[in-house]
Amino acid sequence: MISNRLLDGRIRMRHLILVTTVAEARSLVGAATALNVTQPFVSRGLQEIERALSVRLFERGPRGVKPTAEGEIFLEYAWVVLNTLRRAGEHLDEVNMASSGVVSVGANLAAAHFLLPKAIVDLKSMYPTMTVSVFEAYQERLIALLNRDELDLLVGRLPRVRLPEHRYLPLYDEPLTLVVRRGHPAIDRPVELSELLNYPWVLPCASSMVRPALDEMFTSNGFPLPRNLIECSSIVTTKPILLASDAIASLPMLVASTDDELDILPIPLDMIPGQMGIIMKRDAPLNRAKMRLIDSLTTVADSHVSPFLRPAEKVF
Repeated sequence: MISNRLLDGRIRMRHLILVTTVAEARSLVGAATALNVTQPFVSRGLQEIERALSVRLFERGPRGVKPTAEGEIFLEYAWVVLNTLRRAGEHLDEVNMASSGVVSVGANLAAAHFLLPKAIVDLKSMYPTMTVSVFEAYQERLIALLNRDELDLLVGRLPRVRLPEHRYLPLYDEPLTLVVRRGHPAIDRPVELSELLNYPWVLPCASSMVRPALDEMFTSNGFPLPRNLIECSSIVTTKPILLASDAIASLPMLVASTDDELDILPIPLDMIPGQMGIIMKRDAPLNRAKMRLIDSLTTVADSHVSPFLRPAEKVF
């Protein structure tokens, strides 16, 4: 059985590193470059592990390699094993340096604009040798990295459907709003959604967690999506577009309410999940570095966010 072969000593740590590197590089040449070895060395190593498992992990093609169904399964656990060992090393380092530690956090726009930066600054003022690694991406990508133990926690909008394998810590409620530049022609009079369809719109990309609900806002009211549409989830790109045009964007309320150059249109977006918080794997240990960041995020949410927004009911 394959389960027995995994523990008979033929598969070693270098094989796990090699297989995950091949998957990330999507070619043997790329993996050899990343590992600073020759392509024949990579080929031999891949043959060794495939022979030990009696399965093919990759399909070879003219444009590189692609994991087989068996390869996808093996890779999922290989990443977990490697990241678990990496976390073990970080935890040992943390024990050796009482005031230090390493924590990796994923964030989307709503958290990355104010909550997470303020929490990190406060945390570093108390623990200057602690390392915080931040990764910004869409929620779907962040969840995948969390499940592979490549992230310790996520900070952002919480989904309405809660998964049993995750732990959720709500921090506050932050609705999504429709935002325009100050002086926009639609801001000084009552407007309906139908009157806004001819303006340019900036909406999150299709992979964003809130995009389906925004699309539903149009279709449920009997409207098509705006024809003049830009898909973007970066405030760095969205704000200059708003300031240079009559575009309308969907942004978290805290982003808009703290910016003197933007105004909020009085059109409620109640269909969008509004609860902000922290997501972690339920079976992941709460090490010291992670708890320190959670404490800092909670403090910032309570002391700095509440003047603008309603605090969320906290159920861990």
